[in-house]
Amino acid sequence: MIRVDDEYPLYFLDTLEFPNPYEEFLDGLAGASNDLSPQRLLKGYSNGFFPWYQADDGMFHWYQIPNRMILYTDKVKKTKNLRKKLRSKNWDFRINTNFDEVIKNCATIKRPEHMGGCWISDDFIQAYTQLHKLGFALSVESYFQGELVGGFYGVGIDKYFSGESMFAKKSDASKLALIYFCDLCQDNGIEWIDCQSGSEHLLSMGAELIPKTEFLEKLNVAIKDKK
Repeated sequence: MIRVDDEYPLYFLDTLEFPNPYEEFLDGLAGASNDLSPQRLLKGYSNGFFPWYQADDGMFHWYQIPNRMILYTDKVKKTKNLRKKLRSKNWDFRINTNFDEVIKNCATIKRPEHMGGCWISDDFIQAYTQLHKLGFALSVESYFQGELVGGFYGVGIDKYFSGESMFAKKSDASKLALIYFCDLCQDNGIEWIDCQSGSEHLLSMGAELIPKTEFLEKLNVAIKDKK
C-alpha cells in the first residue's frame, strides 16, 4: 500500500497505487517511486500524475499540480509565417520514425539548476523507450531538407496525450511539429493536449491554465478504461 516514508515527507509509491488525485494537499511534489515501470507510468498518467525528476539516490519524483496547462488542438496558433513553412517542400513532419533520437535530443536541453541540469536521465530514456515499444509513447518529428531538426515526445492513452519534452535545432521546428500534431489529433478525436506545468513557449502557441479539478474531469472522459 501507499505509505509515508520517514526520509521522504510524501507518499512512497511502493505499489502501483497512487493517492486520490483530488486531494487538496496535492499541490506539487506528491510522491516518489523506485522505478518507472510501464504499469506505474500508465497508472500515474491515467490519474493525472507525472514523473519529473530523479533524485541522486535514484528515486523518481511524481507531481500533481493545482493548475494544469492544456492546449486545445483546434486553438493552436498558426501565424502566417508558420503556415508558409508548413506548406514548404523543405519541411516534412513524421510520427514515430525516430523516437530514440527525439528523446536523446530532448535530454540535451538545459533545465533549471534545481532540476539537476536536465530531468531526462538515462533511466527516464530507458523507461519511455520501453513505453514507446508498447505503443503508449510516441515522437513527433520535424525534418528540414531531410534532417531531423526538432520535435517532441509524449504519452498517449486512448484520447489523452501528455507532452513530455521538445527540442528545436532550427527556428520554429518544435512549433511546426506541434501544429502538425494538433491537426492530426483533431482528425483522431483528440480535443486537447496536456502540457503539464507548461511554459511561455506553449502559452504563445495558445495553451492555457485550468484548475486541477477541471483537468481531472477532462482526463476521465479522455481515458475510457482507467489503468
